[in-house]
Amino acid sequence: MISLEAKPLLRSACLMRRALLLILGILIATALGTLGWIAVDLDRAGLSLAELTGYGSAALRVWQSVALGAILLGHIVIWIAVVWRGQQIFAALLREDVEAASMAAAQAARLLWIMLIWGVLANTLAALVATWHFPDGQRALVISFGSAQISTVLAAVLATFTSRAFVFGAALWQDHKAVI
Repeated sequence: MISLEAKPLLRSACLMRRALLLILGILIATALGTLGWIAVDLDRAGLSLAELTGYGSAALRVWQSVALGAILLGHIVIWIAVVWRGQQIFAALLREDVEAASMAAAQAARLLWIMLIWGVLANTLAALVATWHFPDGQRALVISFGSAQISTVLAAVLATFTSRAFVFGAALWQDHKAVI
C-alpha cells in the first residue's frame, strides 16, 4: 500500500528509471557504433583511439587497433552493467521491493569499484598498446589517477553506503510489515 507521502518518491523513481533506460540505450548504441566503426574502418578507428591516449601514430598495426577498440568496448560494457543495475534499483523501488533494490544497489556499487580498477588499467593498457610499435625507449607505460577516477571513487562510496542503507531499510520494512 502506497501512502500519499510516497507518491513523489515513486514519481522520482519512475523518472530516474526512465532516464537510466535512455542512457542505457545510448550506451548500447555507442557500443554497436564502436563495433561498426572498427569493422568498417579499422585503421582510422585505431588511429583515433590512439590519439585519445595522447600517443597517436599513423603506423598502428592491426592488433593495436583491435586491442584499443576492445579496451574502449570493455569500458562501455562495464558502464552498461552499472546503468542496468541502477535502473534495477528504481524498478525494485517502484515494485516496493526494498530487498531487490538493496541487492541491485550493492551490485551497482561493486561494478563502480570494478569500473575504477578498469579505468586505471585501461588507461595504462591503452598507452602501452598505442606505443608498442615505437622504438625502444619511446614506449609509454602510464598510470594515471585524475578527476574521472576520483569521481568514480565518490560514486562507488555513495553507492556502497546506499546499498547498506537499503539493507537496513529492508529490515525495518520487514519489521513494519510484521507489526501491521
